[in-house]
Amino acid sequence: EVEGTPDQKAMFYTSLYHTMINPSVYMDVDGSYRGLDHNIHQAKGFTNYTIFSLWDTYRAEHPFLNLVKPERNADMVESMIKHEQQSVHGMLPVWSLMGNENWCMSGYHGVSAVSDALVKDVLKGETDEALKAMVSTSTVPYYEGVADYIKLGYIPLEKSGTAASSTLEYAYDDWCIYRMGQLLGRPAQELELYKQRSRNYRNVFDPETRLMRGRNADGTFQAPFNPFKWGDAFTEGNSWHYTWSVFHDLSLIHI
Repeated sequence: EVEGTPDQKAMFYTSLYHTMINPSVYMDVDGSYRGLDHNIHQAKGFTNYTIFSLWDTYRAEHPFLNLVKPERNADMVESMIKHEQQSVHGMLPVWSLMGNENWCMSGYHGVSAVSDALVKDVLKGETDEALKAMVSTSTVPYYEGVADYIKLGYIPLEKSGTAASSTLEYAYDDWCIYRMGQLLGRPAQELELYKQRSRNYRNVFDPETRLMRGRNADGTFQAPFNPFKWGDAFTEGNSWHYTWSVFHDLSLIHI
């Protein structure tokens, strides 16, 4: 139930309609669909979906669907897991379109969508399978900056034009893996790696400016530095935007 002016109601319901456009069903009436590996698969016990623009949707769209359309989002998460199993890279979707991966944007936010489904009790089936898919996704060394991220704790600016923002996004995704492992009762020593990786955001936080900042491979921060400049080490934003992009550790605000 919504109260407001006619214009406000029109805006609300138009926006609500937009949330229901994608992801979209991607299979024939008999449940068959062409998978990421270009083979024909059968969706058994779920509806297969595609169009996962996860950089755009992990923050709000999938959490929203978990609340208002949980049965649909459960199928979407199952579709993501099948995507990972069909992937030659062993990765959950980054930005899949009509059953194909187009690698648009950064992060591996499929892990966020999967873990949120578990937290909200939407993911009820193959939880071990889901966690396995998340771990596999986070350990592909040739995916954007991951090898350096694992080695150095951040992505060097020389290696990526979105080094700082991608480091922040990976750190949050790693926390999702850590949290899901906790919820599934995995041993603490098994989770320690992702607990540590989830703190990698600290490696691009400059204590002098108290802002997130691009960092070079030798450990020095990007110079000159303009926190209002769009781009540089950030995806579609600047340092002021991304300094708040530590969703899993709000204590950063008090650093």
